[in-house]
Amino acid sequence: MKRFWALWFITFTALLGCGGSGSTSSQEQIVKISTILVPLYSYPANENYREYHQRLAQLRSQKEIIVIINPNSGPGVIKEQAFENIISMYKESGKMVLGYVKTNYARRDQQGVIADIERYLDFYPQVDGFFLDEVSRELRDFEYYRQIYNYVKERGNFMVVINPGARVPQEYYRVADKVVAFESSLSFLYSGYGLTRANPKDCFLVYGVRDTAQARELLSYLTSRGVACAYAVDEDSPSWFKLSPYMNVLLE
Repeated sequence: MKRFWALWFITFTALLGCGGSGSTSSQEQIVKISTILVPLYSYPANENYREYHQRLAQLRSQKEIIVIINPNSGPGVIKEQAFENIISMYKESGKMVLGYVKTNYARRDQQGVIADIERYLDFYPQVDGFFLDEVSRELRDFEYYRQIYNYVKERGNFMVVINPGARVPQEYYRVADKVVAFESSLSFLYSGYGLTRANPKDCFLVYGVRDTAQARELLSYLTSRGVACAYAVDEDSPSWFKLSPYMNVLLE
């Protein structure tokens, strides 16, 4: 009889353990922000912006943090020691670093885009990939971006993030690892964008977020629609020179 009760107790305890584990698994299936895409275009040695870079470099998280650097609307014409130093700091703290490259909505000559890519690789070989900005939303320009994407991938295992800042034809998702599908104000996101279900590659850059409560509401809204990559700032039409005041919320 004692043996029976001992076996019953062990079985009951095991079942309770399984129940707890199942509950945790269910919670983990809820989509959360797993990637934070941080455009931080300021000069890292400038006294007005140094603290933002230092603070970001010191952050450590299990979430993926991708930092976009922008020395001079691209890599510039000379290597800057300040950028080399901050890239090293970002990498040491587990972050990915992308170099900013403008495409002028497919009107920029492809050779100019490729030249920028090569300069990044020459000046800052630690970069993990490239952030293509001013991306066209037109299907007719898809081939332009396909060729650039293929060039980057042939050069190595580099990430390509494209920024149309709005919805694009599905073909564009074949030529990007991530797509900035939204770069606009919080008010427009709620009133005009009409987000239903995001593509897994989508990133949302949202500005005009007034306080921590709005930031939390925003993340709840995005994750309920399948968004896993986001960033939010308090400025309107931001310069992307400052670090978001909501990093703690984004990292929760």
